[in-house]
Amino acid sequence: MIQRTPDQLVEWAYDLFLEAAPDCLAPGQIVDITLEFEQRGAVEATLPVADWADELGEPVDLTAWAEVWIGLLDHQDEFDTIYAKYLLPLAPDQTQVYVRWFRSEE
Repeated sequence: MIQRTPDQLVEWAYDLFLEAAPDCLAPGQIVDITLEFEQRGAVEATLPVADWADELGEPVDLTAWAEVWIGLLDHQDEFDTIYAKYLLPLAPDQTQVYVRWFRSEE
């Protein structure tokens, strides 16, 4: 079965993020992303966590999905700020996407 590659998933999630971030994040977060993403920004595909089923209200076949994190890294190259997590289908014929936004309160 053909699946999307990690690079394709990262690119897709980042494109979605850029489109929606101004409407889904606080203004200060947009400033942080704009100023710091080039130096500390990261977009990383990983295995999804099981708690998506709780949020979606239905079982999720985790082998059919990937999770992509978008945020800023600390000095040890670990995420210290996450702005969004995307749940993306691996199958190229599937287009349903889920996202969790992490909006700071200003």
